[in-house]
Amino acid sequence: MTVSMLMPANTDKVKCDVPCILIYQNPMNFKISGKIILLLFAGIFIFSGCEEQETRVVIFHTNDSHSQLDHFPSLAWLVNNERATEEHVFLVSAGDIFSGNPIVDYYDPKGYPKIDLMNRAGYNINTIGNHEFDYGLEVLTDRMEQADFPFILANLNTSGSVLAQPDAYTILRAGRHRIAFLGLVQLNNQGIPSAHPGNMTGIEFFPPVETAGEYEYLTARADAVIGLTHHGFVSDTIMAARYPWFDVIIGGHSHTLTLRPEEHNGVLVTQAGSNMQYVGKVTLVFRGRELVEKSAAMIRTSGIEGADSEIAALVEMYNDNPALNRVIGRLAEPLKNKDELGIFITETYRKYGNFDFAFQNYGGIRVNSMDGDVRVRDIFRMDPFGNELVGMDLSYPELKRLIGNSLSSRNTPSVQIAGGTIEVHLAEDRSLRDVKIFDPSGMELVTNRKYSVAMPSYMASAFDFEREDQGTGMGIITAAVLIDHIEKNPDIGITYSTRSRIVQH
Repeated sequence: MTVSMLMPANTDKVKCDVPCILIYQNPMNFKISGKIILLLFAGIFIFSGCEEQETRVVIFHTNDSHSQLDHFPSLAWLVNNERATEEHVFLVSAGDIFSGNPIVDYYDPKGYPKIDLMNRAGYNINTIGNHEFDYGLEVLTDRMEQADFPFILANLNTSGSVLAQPDAYTILRAGRHRIAFLGLVQLNNQGIPSAHPGNMTGIEFFPPVETAGEYEYLTARADAVIGLTHHGFVSDTIMAARYPWFDVIIGGHSHTLTLRPEEHNGVLVTQAGSNMQYVGKVTLVFRGRELVEKSAAMIRTSGIEGADSEIAALVEMYNDNPALNRVIGRLAEPLKNKDELGIFITETYRKYGNFDFAFQNYGGIRVNSMDGDVRVRDIFRMDPFGNELVGMDLSYPELKRLIGNSLSSRNTPSVQIAGGTIEVHLAEDRSLRDVKIFDPSGMELVTNRKYSVAMPSYMASAFDFEREDQGTGMGIITAAVLIDHIEKNPDIGITYSTRSRIVQH
């Protein structure tokens, strides 16, 4: 009599819910209807000490890549190399894949190169970020149809718009395991994502953290639940504190780089900076059905040792755009920060239409410095959104309301001004007492006249301040105003001066 052990085919690791069975086997064979049946006799003994099967899942993630292409060859090589050695490897994006590179933003059709490269790199999901709306809903629809992966978002209702309702979440399978990804996007003070309001007509949005609470049922449908969010690191930690049933939150929007793993209320929270300078890597380990280990790491893309040659050739093809690479001017001195860039931008707006004042929100300046030769592409990188220059006539009280609306949470100005200076008067507790605006001679503005003002159409639409004149479009985008000015004045220089100050009482 011989003894054998019936086990699954993979005998080195056995799932705990599949028992090991010892069978005493009688070697006698019987023929029945021409078939030989091996008769098994004696007892069956169940052993409970079997080792549970372990499954590893790797999730690479990017966020706020803003139309960048140059890191795709390294990213694709990294992911493909991992997929060659690991069975379950995913690549996801936490939103804002558009706006920031004219090669993508002004390609015909808009955004096409970005989705092309994301398809080839093997992305599995993208959460819709606020800048996914920058091209308008029709273009967003086209790019979603082009993608080989789903765009997800939970906190919106598109029934009143031309955009089809995206899925709130998607579930990816890793062998016998199911991993749910829930998409969420930030809302500003107007209750919409931070993009041009005209690009989201007919869409209703809901608070992201509150919306997340409606999806706790995903814990019954999946072995792990991941928030793939685009509402900032602080909001991610708030969500983790409120909903510990999330296993991981992979975030975006705040451009936070979590070089060290962070756990909040038992939830792993991570974010990979911006512009694909880093790639995040989350590793999940399951034993049986239970998630027993989770970890996060950051990989600097410039340090990745290989590159995908086919994708590198595509990136080179897309980047080869003579019109965008044309040199139009040269800076006499570097513009070292957004303050100095803002002075150059607003002074150009003001001169374009001989306005009394011009304003630029700092959030609309998408580079931190500029130096040397200035190419067309540099202007579009600095100002990628296609905003129209808008002119309006505002009284002094209306201008004060504009500045008051622009103040940050610390009551500091978030706009640059040309044509004057701003004083923000704060109480001892930093609450706002008053806003004052002065002309170039240092005289405070008067209340009995109107002042001509220029600003990007985003400010005219998104800055909710009471006024009579809603503004008139000048028929030219702000980037074109800048390019035209530089071509006529190629030796670029600014006279720097502090344009705003805080007065604390």
